Amino acid sequence: MKRLTEKQKRILSFIRVFTVKTGCAPTVREIGQTFGIKSTNGVSCHLKAIEAKGRLKRNEFMPRGIEVLDNLRIRFGGEVG
Repeated sequence: MKRLTEKQKRILSFIRVFTVKTGCAPTVREIGQTFGIKSTNGVSCHLKAIEAKGRLKRNEFMPRGIEVLDNLRIRFGGEVG
C-alpha cells in the first residue's frame, strides 16, 4: 500500500473522527472548510489520491459517500468485521 502524505493523513484522520462523532461522513465542503481548501475540486483531488492508495472508498454521487477502509479487521475464516 502506498504511503499517504502528511496532509492526506490529516484528512483521513478527520474523516474517521468526524464519522465516529456524527455517525456519517463529512461532505466535500466540510472537509474543505476544515483544511482551508476553497475549491471542492481541490478536496476531490485529495480524496481521489487517498482512494488510489487504497485507504478509502467513495461514491461521488452521494453527498456523504466516503468510507474509510483501513479500519477493517479480517477474522480467521476469511470474515471481514
